[in-house]
Amino acid sequence: MNHTMNKILLYLLALLPLGLSGCEEVIDYELRTDDTKLVVEGLITNQPGPYTVRLSTTKGYLEDGTTPGVNGALVVVSDNHGTADTLRTVGDGLYQTAKLQGTPGYTYYFKAVVNGATYTAQSFMPTVSPIDSLTFEYKQGGHMEDEGYYPIIHFRDPAGKGNYYRWNVYINDVLEPDELAVLNDDIYDGNYGHANMQFALEKGDRLKVELYGIDKPAYEFWIALLNQQNAAGGPFESTPANAPSNISNGAIGYFVASAVSVLEEEVR
Repeated sequence: MNHTMNKILLYLLALLPLGLSGCEEVIDYELRTDDTKLVVEGLITNQPGPYTVRLSTTKGYLEDGTTPGVNGALVVVSDNHGTADTLRTVGDGLYQTAKLQGTPGYTYYFKAVVNGATYTAQSFMPTVSPIDSLTFEYKQGGHMEDEGYYPIIHFRDPAGKGNYYRWNVYINDVLEPDELAVLNDDIYDGNYGHANMQFALEKGDRLKVELYGIDKPAYEFWIALLNQQNAAGGPFESTPANAPSNISNGAIGYFVASAVSVLEEEVR
């Protein structure tokens, strides 16, 4: 959160067995100074650790564009197989694990004690199918789209409904924070999917895609953000306390456990 408005661009994609179409929504998430809240940002993956949790507050967000880190907290992340990890401070509001290793099929628990108040959350880490391949479709461009090579991500969804996904996209090793795709398998369960990304690349560009398997509450977190905006007919009219979150005690943000599949290709 580095700007007065934190814009989360969600591509909500209805992935069909033979293709995928998307509609673009922009959410302007405005934080207000009259209601200071704790902000939690935590991600546990099946990649080698350590993993990081950031604690901050909404105070000062509209004054100078920064979110002050919360230091001096007790932060513990544990799993349902007996491992508990007390995180160490590694920066302003940043806390890092020492021994935890993310494993698909495990449930992870977050606890933070800040100025005597306790905040908790939990997240289940589903498995994720490997990305099969990345291909590129050249389009000459027109009134509504740029000229260039549009990526297509190919992967197979496992049989059995209840799989949920999101993407991270890196172009030439730079994370594109405004590109977030959120998918479920209600339509394409068990099929080979082709996800068409809605941005153009040039020859020589390198694309890296991270496919995250997420649980249903994490998926519903992003859907709820869109539903809030659609109901209001514009930018959020609620305070941060009313925004969706899996953190207890009135905090905002999200703690999530995700298995990850990664693939990188160059446009040739």
